[in-house]
Amino acid sequence: MLKNGFKAALIIVLALMLHKAAFAEVVNLPTEELAQESVLPVFDKPVSVKNRNVVTAGRFEVDGFYGYAMTEPIANVSKLGLGIYYNTSEAHAWGLLIAKNFAGLSSYADQLDQQFSLDFSRAPSPEMTIMGDYNLKAFYGKMSLTKSLVFNTLLYGSASVGAVKYVHKTYPAVAVGIGQKFYFTKQWALRFDLRLYANQAPIPFLNGALKPSDPKPDYSDFQERLTYTTNLDVGLSYLF
Repeated sequence: MLKNGFKAALIIVLALMLHKAAFAEVVNLPTEELAQESVLPVFDKPVSVKNRNVVTAGRFEVDGFYGYAMTEPIANVSKLGLGIYYNTSEAHAWGLLIAKNFAGLSSYADQLDQQFSLDFSRAPSPEMTIMGDYNLKAFYGKMSLTKSLVFNTLLYGSASVGAVKYVHKTYPAVAVGIGQKFYFTKQWALRFDLRLYANQAPIPFLNGALKPSDPKPDYSDFQERLTYTTNLDVGLSYLF
């Protein structure tokens, strides 16, 4: 063991001496042999590097989507919609969205009915949404799952102005959001939109009007207030 320890100490001492010698040596090169200029890399096919795999500028786009109202307590949270967009450039797109709400109530409203005999079908509910939508396309890229499975991606922000139609009245509405597309071909993409809507809406809770024994109220009896609703839309997009 003592012999091995001596060998290890000798190796460490020699390593320290070589390390010191390496730092002590100063190499002076002639000035004319030093690099005087820098160059940029040259690609064999520079056009292919610049080109996008998915070109949207000057093209239309049609969407079909399912919408889920994440913060809606009483009305049915589901809707189906269609959208059409025109891409004025690779950065901007303008479109129109139309969505039809499902009839009926949410599962929470059904629970209130079972436990407290509150019939929220007496309250006005949303029927349809129509919005003019603007998309600011911020980031274009790609995501590789395997060597042969690659998605082109597009992240964008959205701003919308339009209206929400209830059974008895139509209210102006605005919305802002963020979206993401995953192009699995040059035309087809999965589209996800998260939007926050703000609009006047009737309050579905009305004292003395929701139980079966209460007189059936008129829709105008329900008070209104500014309402915020978060929606998640998931759908397919076709570029042509």
